[in-house]
Amino acid sequence: MENRLFWIVVLAVLAVVAVILLQTEVEDRILPEPESAWVAVEIAETGVAVVGPVEIGAGVPFTLHAVLGARGRTGGEVFYTDAPGLRFGDREIPAESLRPWRRSRPVKVRWYTVEGRWPYLPLGSEGIQTFGLQEFLRSDWPLTWSVPGMIDVAHDDHLERVDALPSQIFGTQRYQVRIELYGQEDDLVPLQTIRSWGVADLKQNVDAFPTVSMVAYGAAAPASRVFGLTQLDPPEEADADLVAQIDELAQNRIAFSSLTVLRDQLEGAGKRWQELEWRPLDLAGPAGWGGDADTGDLLRVGDRVVVLYEDRGDPEILDYQDLCFDFVQGATVRPLGDVFGGDGQVELASLR
Repeated sequence: MENRLFWIVVLAVLAVVAVILLQTEVEDRILPEPESAWVAVEIAETGVAVVGPVEIGAGVPFTLHAVLGARGRTGGEVFYTDAPGLRFGDREIPAESLRPWRRSRPVKVRWYTVEGRWPYLPLGSEGIQTFGLQEFLRSDWPLTWSVPGMIDVAHDDHLERVDALPSQIFGTQRYQVRIELYGQEDDLVPLQTIRSWGVADLKQNVDAFPTVSMVAYGAAAPASRVFGLTQLDPPEEADADLVAQIDELAQNRIAFSSLTVLRDQLEGAGKRWQELEWRPLDLAGPAGWGGDADTGDLLRVGDRVVVLYEDRGDPEILDYQDLCFDFVQGATVRPLGDVFGGDGQVELASLR
């Protein structure tokens, strides 16, 4: 009797061990099969994450959620994610189709940003062919299903920061996620990696690509969108095809030139370049913010044109310490004194 009880206990233990060892394989056979990955953006705490482009004001928090799409054995869709709600464009995903990843197979979530390779690119005889995009691994981001969103390009990490702001607070950024499924927790190589849209998919899906445009408040908003994008500098005698290609990239917020960003700023104000009235102004004089000049207005000396951004010097006085958007070898925020030296004589065009 005791021997029989002993063997019953042994068999029961072996059965439990077998179930544990085979659990992952059993889950893979009966649970939905992962087949696609997506990045969804949740603005503040709205409770719905969107797969697609969104635009928000500077300082508005957002969260990036990884989404793993899976197909059930009977054909139904399942989306593994920590997002509280999910929408693809105008298509709302039912709550019953969402679930967190609770399966025994280990998963690591790696985050990437999709950017131009450089902040600034002069174009030569090869034309637009020298411009390219890259998927930058954000190794400093946690390997989790959800991460705090940020606008922080990686393509200038090797450069000394010359921007007057301590960090990037506006601009445009695109995101990619790669979800790695492992056999065991300590495995070094994943069994499967499922990627969301990347560089190769952008052209065909530019209107639906997960993108965040964080814009400055006020009249400088149109120009603020280009921060984080590559500035393309065409030769003086650029042909019509090259100009059209740069314009297409600018329209889709993939890259920009100094001319396209000024065009966008003017269109945002309902103005045309030929209609602007330029009047002389002295940065060392009594010109004031809100009266003579304001956010979004243009200042120039010769062909150097900047967009006024913020009053940082003497309150309500336009002076050398005030900030502007400058578009020389990349979009930067600079004090006016770093752009216009000499006697302080500039020209101003109001866009109000």
